[in-house]
Amino acid sequence: MIFASGISSLSRLSNSCGNTSMTANSYNLTDREFKEIRDLFFSLSGVLLADSKRSLMAGRLAKILRELNFETYQQYVEYVRVDPTGLEKQRLVDTLTTNETYFFREEGHFELLRKELIPEIKGRNRPPVSVWSAACSTGPEPYSVAMELANILGYSGWQVTGSDISQKTVKQAASGMYPLEMVERIPENYRKRYCLKGVRSQEGKFIIKTELRQNCRFFTWNLMNRPAGFGPFDIIFLRNMLIYFNATEKETIIRNIVSALRPDGFLIVGHSEALNFAQSYLIKVRPTVYQPMETGFSKAG
Repeated sequence: MIFASGISSLSRLSNSCGNTSMTANSYNLTDREFKEIRDLFFSLSGVLLADSKRSLMAGRLAKILRELNFETYQQYVEYVRVDPTGLEKQRLVDTLTTNETYFFREEGHFELLRKELIPEIKGRNRPPVSVWSAACSTGPEPYSVAMELANILGYSGWQVTGSDISQKTVKQAASGMYPLEMVERIPENYRKRYCLKGVRSQEGKFIIKTELRQNCRFFTWNLMNRPAGFGPFDIIFLRNMLIYFNATEKETIIRNIVSALRPDGFLIVGHSEALNFAQSYLIKVRPTVYQPMETGFSKAG
């Protein structure tokens, strides 16, 4: 592996909770408790957990029950509901949010950025080029985008925004520090240019270089809320998230997202996702790439 030399001084972050079984943690998650927690999580996040996530829920929340010295999940539900600070509600969201992500996921999208979209937007002479990763998890997606932008534009004339519903993942994204094994998916020339290998207390980690991170900002945001105070964006990434929502929620989310997109901007979704329900205001201009109807129609025609 090739890195630029350097030392990370950031504090090490905790790993997310693992998926243990219900029997292993000595707690029994009843049908009623599962439904109550699922409904509470849905009210906070807009995500409805499938029945198959019951074991994951039990295992992750059992660690909190032990910490709080609770005997049942029902005690925990009541505790979260009456917590005046809202911190326990946020911890519930952080704990049950799925954070599967890696650098340069769905490589075809980054090839499209590199060869077509960034050069096209650059040619509009409307800096800065602005990109939003609307469900950024711990940050690999926005930093992958940032590397492509820096490769073409240098360290100025662009900005990447990352948002996620989980405060915990947003905090890690802002730190730019990751387990060393995650670097394998970053192209070798980008590793050398944009990554620092941790030493001493940060051994086994790597960090995104300051020059790249200073053009990236992160904040907590719920997809069900309409964006306010940020945007408009030239490109918005919303990949592999819509599968967690029903049809009505998908419509709400996409309309929220599009409200922050420039009239000639691009919305990029996952390769397994289709926005057929949005045909009245979005048009597909490339596989998994959409534009607002008027701009997209003229381009496609």
